[in-house]
Amino acid sequence: MAVRKWSVSIEERLAERVESHVGDRGLSGFVARAIERELERDLLDEYLRDLDAEFGPVPDELVEQFDQLWPS
Repeated sequence: MAVRKWSVSIEERLAERVESHVGDRGLSGFVARAIERELERDLLDEYLRDLDAEFGPVPDELVEQFDQLWPS
């Protein structure tokens, strides 16, 4: 598999948290998985916006009902 090397800059505190979390497992793999998840979330957000445009937003009462069933 071909790879591309990037140089990115992030806030120092975040870098420390990531390094502490990843340890010896490999920063590149961790970052690649994080980017993949973010792209998936963007696609999901786009899909949900399309559904709202086609069918209208989910009624607030229904959102509240499900929030009570599955609190975050």
